[in-house]
Amino acid sequence: MKSIAQQVAEMEKQTLNELISYLGGPVRLAEFLGVTRQIVYYWQKRGRISASAAIDVERLTDGKFKKSALRPAVTQWRSDK
Repeated sequence: MKSIAQQVAEMEKQTLNELISYLGGPVRLAEFLGVTRQIVYYWQKRGRISASAAIDVERLTDGKFKKSALRPAVTQWRSDK
């Protein structure tokens, strides 16, 4: 049986991969967010996007990809204050 942390990590990785696929690849995600390809490849390697980028993704995709789905372990968002 997987731990909660393992389940969350898998969810983060799966949602990141769905986002990358939706946008057409890691380079397209980098262009979409205005970051370098290396940053996106780092996110892929660690299996999750940065929390600040998750906020941008939710805004730029008009909510199609929720920040809470990209980073479910984050309990308080700076935009929620």
